[in-house]
Amino acid sequence: MSKILYSACLLQVLAHATYAQTGADMLRKYQAAIGSFRTADYVVQRIDTFGNGQVWNNTGRVVLQRNPTSKLLGAAFLASRPDLAQSYFYDGTTGFELDDKAKTFILVKEPYEPSVLGSPAGQMLVEELLAIDPTYETVTYRRGRAGQGGVLRLKYPDQPALDVLERYTDVTIDEASGLPRSVRTSVVRGGGHWVTRKVLSKLRLNDASSAAALHNPAFLTAYASSVPVPRPVVNTSLVGKPAPAFRLISLAKKPVQLRDFRGKVVVLDFWETSCAPCVKAMPQLQQLQEQYGNKVVVIGVLLDPGASERAQGILRRQQAHYLNVVGTKAEESAYHVRAFPRYVVIGKDGKVLLDKEGGLHIEAVKSAVKLAVSK
Repeated sequence: MSKILYSACLLQVLAHATYAQTGADMLRKYQAAIGSFRTADYVVQRIDTFGNGQVWNNTGRVVLQRNPTSKLLGAAFLASRPDLAQSYFYDGTTGFELDDKAKTFILVKEPYEPSVLGSPAGQMLVEELLAIDPTYETVTYRRGRAGQGGVLRLKYPDQPALDVLERYTDVTIDEASGLPRSVRTSVVRGGGHWVTRKVLSKLRLNDASSAAALHNPAFLTAYASSVPVPRPVVNTSLVGKPAPAFRLISLAKKPVQLRDFRGKVVVLDFWETSCAPCVKAMPQLQQLQEQYGNKVVVIGVLLDPGASERAQGILRRQQAHYLNVVGTKAEESAYHVRAFPRYVVIGKDGKVLLDKEGGLHIEAVKSAVKLAVSK
């Protein structure tokens, strides 16, 4: 009986080792396959399932070509969303936002990668067709049924500081070509499960007409250049003004009024559960609260309808115990919240000392609080 058990265990260990080795081998084969072409032209269906259960289902087309000098994805590309009549062209240096209905384009001298990839047309780009993110922890391969293709799975490190966990990329590989048939990325963020699935079809490689579409883009002669009308500069700063009053309900279901904290320094942190910089700053805000004790009140103002339970999970995981309230459109408007996080520091006299938006301003918040407490 012991020999049988020993043999079974040995087979299991060997099978596991083979499985892991097969993952590494298949990754090398996959990288060789995607490295074998210069130009690709494909149709893609992208299905996004958000942490709140909302689903987006969009289809577009992309033509791309490797360009080692390119600052974005190492490629030049033309990505299109026919349903919206929107496209994005990038020549390796300069970006062009195309309105395919009005036949106009806006030149973008220094494209910002997150903005490009997050745009409607940019979302059609399948980055894994060009390269695999090398920061993975493990790679495995699971053979599929005949004709269905196997699945290459890459597990990426958790990012607890951002409340980002269980990061996986699953690439379904076509048995004949070795190229991706679909790519599925999944992550648990803010306690919710986020999944993006991109299904490729009509894939053509090294097609001359596709390359021509990038080398001699038709829009340069068929479309008119459009110069965005600059928005009027409006001073929305609250600095020096009395902080707008509010009466809100905390996540603990208790009423909270701003006026109750007159005589103390107040830090307002406007945030939402999908904001990574918001989550990253939470430990520092908690440290600020602990450092100054009852001289300072840190208040997180959640502007994320229906996300109270998810917010409490994030705060618990980040060990952030400072006061949090549920904000409304009224506070969003009164405090001119246009992006997250937005920080407002209020002095002991109830007047605003600092208002900044963006995660890079947490140090400015600390400095403002230090100065305000000393007065």
